[in-house]
Amino acid sequence: MRKKPVVVSVRELTEILEQYLQAGPGLNYAVKILGHPGVGKSAVVRQVAEAQKYYFIDTRLAFKENVDLGGYPVPDVATKRMIYFRPKFIPPEEVPSGYNGILWFLDEANRAHPTVIQTLFQIITERTCGEHPLPERTAIVLAGNLGESDSTTITEFDDSALDGRLAVFQLKPSAQDWIPWAESEGLHPSVVRYITVFPERLWDESNINPNPRGWHQVSQAMKASYGIEREDSLKAYLQEHTGGTLSLIINSLVGYTGGSDFIGQVLAPRVVSTEDVLIGSTVKLSALREGSIPSEDILWALSGVISHIRNRRRAEGWDDKDTAEKEIANTLLFITNTRADMRISFFYLLLRDCGIFTQVPSVLRHIGDEEARKMILNRYEEFIMEHDN
Repeated sequence: MRKKPVVVSVRELTEILEQYLQAGPGLNYAVKILGHPGVGKSAVVRQVAEAQKYYFIDTRLAFKENVDLGGYPVPDVATKRMIYFRPKFIPPEEVPSGYNGILWFLDEANRAHPTVIQTLFQIITERTCGEHPLPERTAIVLAGNLGESDSTTITEFDDSALDGRLAVFQLKPSAQDWIPWAESEGLHPSVVRYITVFPERLWDESNINPNPRGWHQVSQAMKASYGIEREDSLKAYLQEHTGGTLSLIINSLVGYTGGSDFIGQVLAPRVVSTEDVLIGSTVKLSALREGSIPSEDILWALSGVISHIRNRRRAEGWDDKDTAEKEIANTLLFITNTRADMRISFFYLLLRDCGIFTQVPSVLRHIGDEEARKMILNRYEEFIMEHDN
């Protein structure tokens, strides 16, 4: 029976890998990372290897066969035996000078041929690949896509002995982790700003696209292919080339919904954002009460909020419970001030998708205005009573 992967964030996975490398050869397990395509599995592993001064080897198992891992057979005339030359893509006999060890990243394990899986067992359990021993300080990290929703072929680890030697994690990206990385890597400021304002747009787990890799590619397309470095230059270009090839490329990389919304935000930003709701912006709340925020804008913002809260609830614990409660309280405050049909719909989504039924009374302590607290509680109770009948 396969292990159920433990869901982790980028920060958690980074720390897990750091501790794994620091333990050296004392551990009797390898790390396996699962995740949808484009969420940043290989990037995290590479960055940890570089930070820990580990020699990084990236091997794509989808392109390898069992004989590739074992080495090329060559006759030894003197002994009248076959010997196997060490493949160039596996770890060398010794850790290269200047490195603390070797990190062998075996990616696309889900696409590997069944015979390759047997060699993986040898690599993990015996620290040997074919006839070639691995250096003592060689860390093994496997990775694979989840498969069912992204049309990839899964190779099952149906050997319980192998499964018992793997610590399995599922990487789920978040804007909180991704934005600092994007800024450090120099991604286009328009992409960084868009994900900052609409964090739920970083990754659509249900449809796989958009994803972090896609937004990175959008940045590369704008900067490298079209030479557009600044936000004002991007806006001017899109205004001049409405529906042009750059728009087509963006839609192709992150999907039509994500791409068209990104372009729309560059040309005509919405009045209110997901972030405005989560932080409880008093300016935007006043505008909502005055009726100066278009229904489409508040609808879009609240939809993003629901996605944000749902994803946090699915994670195995929140880093900051107080912040999470404040976000729910601010969400309730904004929802309460929308028109009746919208209010009912979003109350329903909070209950169905986010499961906050028992939390409502306690999170309201984060709202300082007593009248606002009473109004939220009254309308929430009205909603509950109406849907209990």
